[in-house]
Amino acid sequence: MHPILIEIGRFKIYSYGFMLALSFWIGILWAARRAPKRGVSADAIYDLSIILIVASVIGSRTLYILTHRADYRSVVDIVALWQGGATFYGGFVLALAGALAFLRRKRISFLRVADVCSPSIALGFALARIGCFLSGCCFGQPTNSMLGVVFPAHSPAGYLRPGVPLQPTQLYSSFLGLVIALVLVLVDRKSRFNGYTFAFLCMCYGVARFIEDLLRYYEPSSRFGAHLTVSQAMSIGLVAAGVILMVALRSKRRGENRAANAR
Repeated sequence: MHPILIEIGRFKIYSYGFMLALSFWIGILWAARRAPKRGVSADAIYDLSIILIVASVIGSRTLYILTHRADYRSVVDIVALWQGGATFYGGFVLALAGALAFLRRKRISFLRVADVCSPSIALGFALARIGCFLSGCCFGQPTNSMLGVVFPAHSPAGYLRPGVPLQPTQLYSSFLGLVIALVLVLVDRKSRFNGYTFAFLCMCYGVARFIEDLLRYYEPSSRFGAHLTVSQAMSIGLVAAGVILMVALRSKRRGENRAANAR
């Protein structure tokens, strides 16, 4: 593992921080390029990106700390985001709220922008998870599989499970993120209404995250009862939200078509 990507004297670039920044940069540029085809200006995406970055970082870090309280004993631990430790759902929810408020103020369709940004969200998640792997956080359960990875002792995974092969759930997540991004690009080409691609993102990610958590290590504070994790519970909610959104928007579209044909 390489938690520090570059080190020159006291200057250090941490792998997780670098991959997180890269995920935002590529995701924003991709969304801005896709935006004009959906009737959204690239400038609107750039303006929105500031809110999304701040909200995503704060939200993802806050939820991670709340579900991994034993790992954080000082203010330095809390603010050291570059060393890894973030939960997608925390950032997703806060970024969603920020985007809703911003776009409503600008009178821009939230669902249209959500469709534009959905593939970028999946790709960004895939890139950030590579940073998790390099840092040794967000690791999996012990395994005898040939895919098992022994993390170095100075990493969170190696400190907790020294010399034990663990499921590289970070890489599984990264792969699933790439697959979801590809699926969303294909789905978006046949988009039937605003919100169609975003609803698919909610459903696809929710299912992928639920499956991932079956192999991932979690502290007791990150679980509901003996089996269900906080993220799995939120995954169920996200899938349900995606299904409800898809059904509601499809019904609305059919109603509009019937009204148009009746004229």
